[in-house]
Amino acid sequence: MMDYNQDLQGKLLLVGATHAGLAINHNIPSLGLLSSTYGDETPVEWLVMQFGSLNDFAEVKSKISNGQIYELANLVLSEYYYLNSAEILFFIGRFKMGYYGTFYGTIDPMKITNALMQYVRERRQDMDRYEREQYRVQREREIQERGNNRISYVEYLELKKRASMGDKEALRQLTPP
Repeated sequence: MMDYNQDLQGKLLLVGATHAGLAINHNIPSLGLLSSTYGDETPVEWLVMQFGSLNDFAEVKSKISNGQIYELANLVLSEYYYLNSAEILFFIGRFKMGYYGTFYGTIDPMKITNALMQYVRERRQDMDRYEREQYRVQREREIQERGNNRISYVEYLELKKRASMGDKEALRQLTPP
């Protein structure tokens, strides 16, 4: 609870954290890991503090009740157990910055859950983008490693023809490492 407190919400935004960058960081405990390690009460209490900071931040006439915050925390733990602590902080920070709309008159737990669904969609898109980029980089690395060993299709056909005629060097070149 001390390591992942509300102060990190702004810091994550300041350093330019990304959905994918936070999601793939396996050093940050997920809600599910916290739940299995410390029991459900610990991540629920931590989520209550995070949603409470959103509740305190919003300038509205009617705040979300304590019972609603606990119910919201339990629902989030049940549905989004795979999100890690930093992702929740990032979501709350982005919510405070207006990425997911504003509250009008009262804080609505349904508005928070809808915003969380939008966050998860953004997360998936960013992770897909990240995975595509990693694949592209890996392909470029493989192409560079092959370097001069590449041959065109026409050269391959010529090599195959020479091998079929008994050319030992062509057979050697066609044999996989």
